[in-house]
Amino acid sequence: MAIPKRNPIFLSVIFVSLLAIASAKVFFEERFDEGWESRWVKSDWKKDENMAGEWNYTSGKWNGDPNDKGIQTSEDYRFYAISAEFPEVNNKDKTLVFQFSVKHEQKLDCGGGYMKLLSGDIDQKKFGGETPYSIMFGPDICGYSTKKVHAILTYNGTNHLI
Repeated sequence: MAIPKRNPIFLSVIFVSLLAIASAKVFFEERFDEGWESRWVKSDWKKDENMAGEWNYTSGKWNGDPNDKGIQTSEDYRFYAISAEFPEVNNKDKTLVFQFSVKHEQKLDCGGGYMKLLSGDIDQKKFGGETPYSIMFGPDICGYSTKKVHAILTYNGTNHLI
């Protein structure tokens, strides 16, 4: 049986890719382990209208590890806003990876699950739908016609849908 030859260019690409991953800088990461509530601020947005929902800390109905927990919206037809502060990021001439995971355990009629990279100083207790942001990303579902992932970049006060 012949041993296949290894392509040196392919191996070089793999090496450079691994090197790039190893040298990446993580600006913010949340695993929602114990103490997560001290790092996050629950907004009072929509409380006066009795439309603010409560967050649950749970592994959810379906999980591979009951100890692997996250935060979950607990009530339908409510508004949710929560934020965590982290140092200013400058990724000039560098790639920025902005991601999160969402698990919908119920059938959604209409709703979204957005993550926003906020712009500048904000009052986290007042964080809501109109709070300025630099990036907004996440799923949007409404009826049978709207099932998409929003990706919006704000530049000079104008939102640009991608």
